[in-house]
Amino acid sequence: MSKMVSARIPDALYEQGCVQLEQLGATQTQLVKAAFDYLLCNRSLPPTSGVAQGKRKRVLTKEQRDSLAARLAACRLDIRIPSDVAYDKEVIRRAREAKHEALS
Repeated sequence: MSKMVSARIPDALYEQGCVQLEQLGATQTQLVKAAFDYLLCNRSLPPTSGVAQGKRKRVLTKEQRDSLAARLAACRLDIRIPSDVAYDKEVIRRAREAKHEALS
């Protein structure tokens, strides 16, 4: 006979854990069983890395960095803004005049 185990964990932790499990070729069931095996053998919880959860610095792979850079580049707008401030003020003045004339 076997038991069903249910636990609540943050979504981000779950998603990152599933990625790691997939890379290891393991399942969630194997992970939980290994945790119980460790508990029974050592009478303690598995050691942590010494860094509080959420305080660890995430290290991106080269593929992740490249993907992020490509996504950020796709978000950029190619807008040419004149460097002459007087030109900008003149455009604003004309737009205001046109708006006021339309209202009269």
